[in-house]
Amino acid sequence: MLNLYSYLNLTKFNMKKLSLLFLLCISIAVLSCSSDDSDSTPEISEEAVLGTWIGVDVNYTSTSTINLGGESFVTTTVGEGYDVDYTITFNENPQTFLSEGSYSAELTVTSFGQTQVQNVENYEFGINGEWSLVGNQLSITNDEGEDAIYTIEFLSNGLIQLTALVEDTIIQNGIETDIVANTITTYERQ
Repeated sequence: MLNLYSYLNLTKFNMKKLSLLFLLCISIAVLSCSSDDSDSTPEISEEAVLGTWIGVDVNYTSTSTINLGGESFVTTTVGEGYDVDYTITFNENPQTFLSEGSYSAELTVTSFGQTQVQNVENYEFGINGEWSLVGNQLSITNDEGEDAIYTIEFLSNGLIQLTALVEDTIIQNGIETDIVANTITTYERQ
C-alpha cells in the first residue's frame, strides 16, 4: 500500500517532470514568422525562430498512474499559468537557446477520490540547450541531454501556439509510474 510520504515524494517528482516539460515548451515559442494561418502544417524557416520570445500563456494536463502491488492509483493534474513573465532566446550559430524568468500556476490535483487546488508561485527557471527545426516540429535538447519535440499548432499575427505530448514511465524506489502530459503554450515575439 502506498503511504502518504511516498505519494507526496512521487507527486513532487512528477511536478519536476511537468516543470521540465513546461520549460522545454517555452523553447518552442520562437517559431512565429508567417501570418498565413491557412496552412494547418506551416513550414517555418529557422530564421523565423531566431530572437527573443515572451511567454504569454501556459496550460497543461497530466495523468500519473502509479502501479504498486498489482494495483493502479491514478492522479490527474490540470495546470493554468498566471503571472507569466519569462523569455526564451534562440541563437543562430550555434543553434542554442537560453530561457529565463518565472511563472505561477494554479494546479488542480485529483487523487484517491479527492481534489485539491494549490498555487505554485514564482516558479523560476533557466534552461539552456540546443534546438533544430523541421517543418513545424521544433526539437529541443537541454543541457542535461533531455530531448523534446513540440508542434506548432497556431501561427498568426505575431503569436504562436505550441503543443507537446510526453509519455514516460519512471521507476523510483521500485515504484513504477506511467505519466502522460500535454502542454499548450503561447508566445509573442519581443
